[in-house]
Amino acid sequence: MLLRIKKRFGVMFLITTIMIFIVLPLSLPTNFASNKEQLNINLSGETTHTDVLWLDNPTFEDPIEPIWFPDIEGDESDVDTSTSLNQANVVIVGESREKEVLLNTATQSNWMAFLKSDLEIVPQRASVPYYGIDDDGAWCSHWWWEGEGGGQPKNTPRMHWKTNVSMPVDMSDYIITSLSFNAIINASVDRNIDVDGDTTARWVPGVAGINQFQTYDYARFYVEVTTLDIDVLNTYRIAFNQTRILGNDTLSFYDIEGYIGIYEEQAIIDALNNVLAVDPGHNNFTIVLGIYMYCEDNYSGTDRDHWDDIRFKFLNLTFSYEKKINQFTFGSWAQDLDEISGSNIQITDANLNFKYKIDKNWTESSQNSKFLIFINERKFDPKMSLIDYEYSSDFQEAGRFDITEILLPYENFTLSIQVFLAEDFELESNRTISITDVYLYISYIETFSDIFSEPWVFAGLFIIAVFAATVLGGYLIAYQSYLKYPVPVRKVRKYRKTLSSDKTPGVGIVSQKTSFSKHYHAELKKTDKFLKGAPLDGKIVRDKLIGKQ
Repeated sequence: MLLRIKKRFGVMFLITTIMIFIVLPLSLPTNFASNKEQLNINLSGETTHTDVLWLDNPTFEDPIEPIWFPDIEGDESDVDTSTSLNQANVVIVGESREKEVLLNTATQSNWMAFLKSDLEIVPQRASVPYYGIDDDGAWCSHWWWEGEGGGQPKNTPRMHWKTNVSMPVDMSDYIITSLSFNAIINASVDRNIDVDGDTTARWVPGVAGINQFQTYDYARFYVEVTTLDIDVLNTYRIAFNQTRILGNDTLSFYDIEGYIGIYEEQAIIDALNNVLAVDPGHNNFTIVLGIYMYCEDNYSGTDRDHWDDIRFKFLNLTFSYEKKINQFTFGSWAQDLDEISGSNIQITDANLNFKYKIDKNWTESSQNSKFLIFINERKFDPKMSLIDYEYSSDFQEAGRFDITEILLPYENFTLSIQVFLAEDFELESNRTISITDVYLYISYIETFSDIFSEPWVFAGLFIIAVFAATVLGGYLIAYQSYLKYPVPVRKVRKYRKTLSSDKTPGVGIVSQKTSFSKHYHAELKKTDKFLKGAPLDGKIVRDKLIGKQ
């Protein structure tokens, strides 16, 4: 029994489902499918729209805004936008500057002597500190007498001078492109300075020969760049010189003057970049000049070394730097456009064309920057590299670009023409990229169904169809399970549902034989009184049985 009921309900469910799926496709709106996959319905007609201009003010007539509006993403200091007669501009902001740091007569007041460490020995003469800055530069002097009271430990004097340099801009947004550096050093010593080849450690008051040596006597000159707090971990040497024959007696070589030895240009640029990178504002650094003298003990108790005048006479550090353009920055002009709407829209063609120019050839330092086209967030690459542009005072055709693949119906969308900067690079001056005559032509087909084409009509039909299918299915289920039986059978079926093995039925049930016998004897009792006694005339009997009519 249960199996028959399940089969019956299964058949009813199948019938209902079939009815819904028959009605559903006829009531769906035709734009329910995408423009790529549309429902196959019976068509009664279609309208073709060809080359419809889908934007306003393509020639950038005043006022350009708010119809067209600019957008900048990334480093906003790298890009600007502007408008002029019949054109919209994206300006890539370039700049070139130069910084010069000098030590000369005019700038000596910018320099100051200092000790980098409390452990340093200051140059002295007769136990008096001897150093300073004058019109001829930064200088010091040291006379080491081994036999002088307390003189023995003073054989390694050192002196430093510094100037703090402040840049007018945040150098993290600039790139040092070239650098030059030179410094002139000068030294005068007496013949007691001992070098390789000398034989006398002290000339007066008595002559004393050299009886011990390892490195002889020498002076070191060096230049460093560092942070304002002279952090040893962020200090970089950019120039160095150490004397080798200064003081040679055979050559009478007691005076020198010349350029200090310097590091390679890129090494000095790297040093400056490293120091500026750790500065809080990326705009301050310090230049340090250093002189170190070593007096070797060549004759116990009697050696004398006279460094009469050791100095930096001149220094010039000059470097050029240009505006840094940050990767992935872009500027664009855009316009918000209406959706392509109607009945069962199919876009067949969408073409964009525009004209452009750049006020000079694009920089070689950015090979991959280009134009991009966007519909909302969907990108189209027209393969227009800015490096390929050849300067002309006139606007050039960008080309005709088929952007159908990124265009969809039934959505409001934004068209954006973007100048995309693909790498970090330096730019010495502005580049202005201008566009005009922007045209977007769209072709599409609008199809109409047999009866209605408006979406709200289809929505109503869909609701009615679902309701009708539900009512019909419900009636079929009710008919199969209840309504098709006669009333007595329904009562019996209803009564049967109340029966169970757990309780006695509410009505007594007798067998068919008993019920028949009961009714049979009841009918016989009606005739018993007429059949008792003597036989009577047949007519009389008949009249009594049926009564007179």
